[in-house]
Amino acid sequence: MMAADGFAGLGNAVQRKGSAQQLADEILGRILGGDISPGTPLRESVVAREAGVARNTVREAIRILVADGLVQHFPNRGAAVCELTGDDVRDLYRVRLMAELEGIRSATGLSPAQQATFEQSLAAFGEAAESNDPNAFVAADLNFHTLLVDLAGSPRLDRLYRSITNEVRFGFSLLTAADREVEYSEPLVSEHRAIYQALAGGKLDRCAELLTEHLEHYKCRMADLVERRSEQRPAAAGE
Repeated sequence: MMAADGFAGLGNAVQRKGSAQQLADEILGRILGGDISPGTPLRESVVAREAGVARNTVREAIRILVADGLVQHFPNRGAAVCELTGDDVRDLYRVRLMAELEGIRSATGLSPAQQATFEQSLAAFGEAAESNDPNAFVAADLNFHTLLVDLAGSPRLDRLYRSITNEVRFGFSLLTAADREVEYSEPLVSEHRAIYQALAGGKLDRCAELLTEHLEHYKCRMADLVERRSEQRPAAAGE
């Protein structure tokens, strides 16, 4: 029987409305927060019992999570939280780099409003680092990078980037938990500040160079982490 620890109390905010989207959001938060681990099966009966909702609501919530990329449905086996592979990480960062570089290339000069938005983002990043809150730290990091993509002014590129955001958050959350990134955050905060300063100063080539180095570094670290986790998993399961 599947342990329900990660699902205990699920749906406290959902029971009154029975909303599949609300349930999906709560499960997503637990996946990103590490309460529900990669590979965990999402059995309809367990989730429905813990959330206090109908199985139809659970089924629809799972469909939403599958569409978001963090849950996979297996024929005759049901759904389970995805386990990122090294190839998944490399592909995600390939898409990230293309999208974020396009934003930088499109920046002909930041308006005062855009500068203020970036500066607020960096301030929030620093506050999240000081708070030692991993979830806030990951969210602040991705907010900064999303602002780079927004510079391209392309709704389709925005949709593409946002379609991979949950997978990126998932991977970065694993890295943050494993390496206690939030406790040693100053180098990461400084890298973001340098990227912004090059951008605000109109040094787009330098900005692109810094961004590429930054993303390549984290791509390698994250790919190495998920591959090590994959190698260790059979021994941990006693296989």
